[in-house]
Amino acid sequence: MKKKHIALLLVLLVIASACGGRLPKPSRSQHIIQKYFKKYAKKYPQTPYGQYKVTKVEIDSTTEIRKKYAAVEAYLSLGDGSLKKIGATIEKAPLGWRLLSWEDETQ
Repeated sequence: MKKKHIALLLVLLVIASACGGRLPKPSRSQHIIQKYFKKYAKKYPQTPYGQYKVTKVEIDSTTEIRKKYAAVEAYLSLGDGSLKKIGATIEKAPLGWRLLSWEDETQ
C-alpha cells in the first residue's frame, strides 16, 4: 500500500514541475522592471528615467518568445506625471527571471 502512495506522489510531483513557470507572473515582471529602472536612474541621471524616477509599473501583456524568454509590454509612470510605454525581454535564469533588454515604444 505504501508503494502505491509513493508512486502516486512521484507522478504528481513530476506533473506539477512540468506545468509551471513558462511565463513570469505580472507581479514578478513588475518587480523586475521597477528594480531595473531604479538602477538605471542612478547610472544615467540625465535621462527622463533618471530625472523623474519611475514611480509605477503597469504590465500590459506578457507573451512567450520561446522557452525561457518572454516579451513584456509595460507602462511606466514617471514622477512628472508622464507615461512611457516600453517593450522588455525577460529571460528565465537559474535563480529566477532577469531583464535582458528593453526598448522605449512611446510615440
